Amino acid sequence: MDRFNDFGFLDPGTYPMTFTELCDSILVKGEPYSLLPWDERWRRRLVEHLKILVNQLWAVGCTEVFIDGSFCSDKYQPNDIDGYFIADAKDVFDGTLVQKLNELDPYHCWGWNRQRIDEWGNYELEMWHRYRIELYPHCQGTYSGVCNTQGKNMKFDEFFRYDRDTEIQKGIVQLKKG
Repeated sequence: MDRFNDFGFLDPGTYPMTFTELCDSILVKGEPYSLLPWDERWRRRLVEHLKILVNQLWAVGCTEVFIDGSFCSDKYQPNDIDGYFIADAKDVFDGTLVQKLNELDPYHCWGWNRQRIDEWGNYELEMWHRYRIELYPHCQGTYSGVCNTQGKNMKFDEFFRYDRDTEIQKGIVQLKKG
């Protein structure tokens, strides 16, 4: 992966990367020889925050973590990093997962209720306010809340591989240990 496609996204597919590989990729450094502005410093900071949360997920056994959103595009300065992780439905719905994650996080930011308002008047997750990251559990019974063109509520693995504005498929990054 050395450049974004004509739509400004990664080509469709899954791109496994360690954090080192992510920091060395176009997602942080930008395209070589590009004349477009690029905020590498901000993107590195987002990756540092992402690493904190992903290490917490890995510590509780959620080993499959995927990221996308504007971070995985040619946007100069993305607001955040969005993603999802594979989780056990029982642990998600009985609260065990949130409890385990919040035991690891000093700010207890894990949870999926948008209760705080950002500077633009939008409700955001607590983890967004602390880290500028939004990671959602993907399991049986969880949906993104966004419908595709047929009106079907998409699951996270489908939603993050699809651009709502252009209705095209796009690539995502799978984070791996290393």
